[in-house]
Amino acid sequence: MLYFTAILVGMTGCASRLPQTIAQAPAEAISASAVQQQPEAYAGKPVRWGGEILEVANAEQHTDVLVVGRELEKDGEPIENSQVDARFIARFSGFREPADFPEGKPLTVSGTVAGVEVRKVGEYPYPYPVVKVIESYRWPEKKHHDHYPYYPYYPSYYGWGPYGGYPWWRYPYWW
Repeated sequence: MLYFTAILVGMTGCASRLPQTIAQAPAEAISASAVQQQPEAYAGKPVRWGGEILEVANAEQHTDVLVVGRELEKDGEPIENSQVDARFIARFSGFREPADFPEGKPLTVSGTVAGVEVRKVGEYPYPYPVVKVIESYRWPEKKHHDHYPYYPYYPSYYGWGPYGGYPWWRYPYWW
């Protein structure tokens, strides 16, 4: 019983790394594109947005992380190559190390809508919804396997070897 309890506690400790506000969506699902259209209607509302990091800009009092918004899984992880919702700014108070937010990596933030700022994307003036970040989570790298998993060769299955090799024990069966 003690062994079982230790395993259960150990597993719970590993699973609790994901912040609760990231793991659970707010009651009202608000998209970044909706905030772009009507920023006053959503001011101060809680949101959970995520996507791929574009760049980091440090100011005197805060750090802005520009993100391409993507659809989220149930647990809050951005879905790679999903449809873009809108770009947004994740605003962190104080200084954040830019190396902690590498370009192209997935990030999910939870916080409150703090308005819209217009910044240029190329020559186009783009309205970025701003989220005042309460909690954030940068997702770890996914391990992609470019090949099928390896299954060991079992010779006797194919009708030869120590337990096979008899003419009447092959596929298709003779009866």
